[in-house]
Amino acid sequence: MTQAWFTASHAPPEPHLPPGWRVMPFDSLDSTNAAMKRIVEQEGDVHEGLMVWAATQTAGRGRAGRVWASPRGNVYVSILVAAPEDAKLAPELGFVAALAVHETILELPRHNAGAPKVSCKWPNDVLIEGEKVCGILPELVADDSKRSWVVLGIGINLQAVQLDLPTHPPTALSLHHIDTTPAHVLTALSRSLHKGILNWRAQGFATARKQWMDVGPEVGSSVAVGLSEGAVSGTYLGLDDDCAMLLETQLGRRRIVAGDVLFGDGKHAASD
Repeated sequence: MTQAWFTASHAPPEPHLPPGWRVMPFDSLDSTNAAMKRIVEQEGDVHEGLMVWAATQTAGRGRAGRVWASPRGNVYVSILVAAPEDAKLAPELGFVAALAVHETILELPRHNAGAPKVSCKWPNDVLIEGEKVCGILPELVADDSKRSWVVLGIGINLQAVQLDLPTHPPTALSLHHIDTTPAHVLTALSRSLHKGILNWRAQGFATARKQWMDVGPEVGSSVAVGLSEGAVSGTYLGLDDDCAMLLETQLGRRRIVAGDVLFGDGKHAASD
């Protein structure tokens, strides 16, 4: 395991977490998801609400193995959640996490500015004014007793990130008059996510699905999705009960379970 913060004088302010939650801060990791998976697999003594937080990552990952740029000053965290008994329901937690990030951004204080237009992009991204500010990578892992966990990897840009030839321009909270710190963001995010997880367990996915659709792409908008066989375009019809995207194409209705939204209607533009 990469060493944690070397001395107390260099330790960052820790977030204020919900009861039972705990944070493990690191100066640098290959990736917080990889580190969390090692902790679960090798140590086994874990619990829901465990957070692995890094100031920077040397091998940060996004969906489909993409590189996640990880300069200092942004949020790189993985949060452990007990997986549902039916593993097919695990992807729902990515949408629950996206809603928690959405709520967090709108709760953060802003300097002389109104609320930004925050939206969600299928499956697990959060946008501000159509540009990507957050990516979420849910992954399953089992401990030595074969209990399953979901690792929610969350990256949030607080400061601007420079990317070479991005498929879609990134943005950052600071570019929208939100001046905050990783610890402050993690405090708000943990509380929102804790509440969202409890509601999800009590009510099922239906409530979260409706909330996500309220802040996701507009039903009836034009969407293109990159699939293994090539791009497919059509009219966005919403989310199915199992998180799949429903798309009306020239060849009929399709359920998209994996892919990259390439563009939307502009109101809720997409990103990789």
